[in-house]
Amino acid sequence: MAETLTNEQIVKALELPNDIITQLKTAEGKTFEAVSNQFLDALFNKVIYQTVESMEFENPFKKYDGFPVNYGDTIENIYVELPKGYKFNKDATDPFTKAKPSIKTLYATINYELQYETTIEDSLLRRAVLNEYGFMNLINTILNSLVKAMSIDEYFAQITVLNNPALYADGIKNITKGATDGETASIITKTIVDTYTDMALPSKDNNAYKTLNASNKSNIVLVIKQKLLNDINLDYLKGVFNLEKVDLVKNIIPVKTFQTTNEQGTPVGDDIDFVIFDTKAFDNHVALQDGGMIYNPKGKYTNHYTNLWKVFGFKYFYNAKAFKLVNAA
Repeated sequence: MAETLTNEQIVKALELPNDIITQLKTAEGKTFEAVSNQFLDALFNKVIYQTVESMEFENPFKKYDGFPVNYGDTIENIYVELPKGYKFNKDATDPFTKAKPSIKTLYATINYELQYETTIEDSLLRRAVLNEYGFMNLINTILNSLVKAMSIDEYFAQITVLNNPALYADGIKNITKGATDGETASIITKTIVDTYTDMALPSKDNNAYKTLNASNKSNIVLVIKQKLLNDINLDYLKGVFNLEKVDLVKNIIPVKTFQTTNEQGTPVGDDIDFVIFDTKAFDNHVALQDGGMIYNPKGKYTNHYTNLWKVFGFKYFYNAKAFKLVNAA
């Protein structure tokens, strides 16, 4: 007669986990308990309906990127200044004197290298959805979050670059506020219009390098705090110019603030209110933008990666001015 093996002996012979019998005995329950997904704690397995959403944002500075930097890591920008004229001398006898051209150079190098990573555990995620459409929608949204995070960081990096007094003619200029919000909006508007029109005329006063330059009006951009832009536009009913409706400035980019925060959450940089500059001053170039993935068959998960390396530069010989509101003395 064959010997009857106990469950414990079977488990030992098959080298199964010691608690597998307990798990099998308790697998069938009378009531449903929501079980948190092992991969994403915020998900619960087999919920009846799910919507997958994520942040939507388009970086308004992205369109000003220049050519890609596929090789090397540094760009040399050369600005040729205009020669000075002199009075003609009909009796001049020496045509061989040298007149060396006057040029100014600026260098921009790769100064931004970020990588983004996310892990997808396909097998565990399948437990959290009811069909393949929800499964793929969730995975696609998670992967798209890498690109969106890259775009947001790129946006804040550009604002950080703009918060630099060295970029602007005479640094950051103070403007005294008016007695009321309406008066302040009028002062801001007049400053913007005066600067905008003045930059279109040949002058050495509108850029940090004090070079003779003039900007095409279609290339001038105004980056301004959203609240100030609202104040100006709302006062349109009182007779103050509405910047967008009268088309005084063709390119307007509103921002919440020009200050970014460090890892401790402390604001970094000066509290600038608005800047006006020639978009030719942008010296932004993508040096590397790619992605990749690697699958771990033992752990049954895939690590996905996205990279962005970039040159963030600014050409100081193009017109640029920055302004900050201050209280009356």
